[in-house]
Amino acid sequence: MTEYLAKSSIQVIDRMLNLLDALERHSAPVNLKQLASETALHPSTAHRILNAMVINRMVDRVEPGVYRLGSRLVELGRAAQATSRAD
Repeated sequence: MTEYLAKSSIQVIDRMLNLLDALERHSAPVNLKQLASETALHPSTAHRILNAMVINRMVDRVEPGVYRLGSRLVELGRAAQATSRAD
């Protein structure tokens, strides 16, 4: 099973989830340099992925180069809870 997951992973999605996990570990907004370090990503790669997540409201840019989890995640969490209650 692990071998299947490794072969079927999509690198940018894995990196995005790693950035979200890194943001989750912090109660305060985090700067790009720290996020890149924690996820072993080059800062320019982390910046591109974070920018896409900002556009989609998955991440908020608090000020230039500083990020926190975004409001879209709350919306998705609520939708997931509602769906699981319906089961």
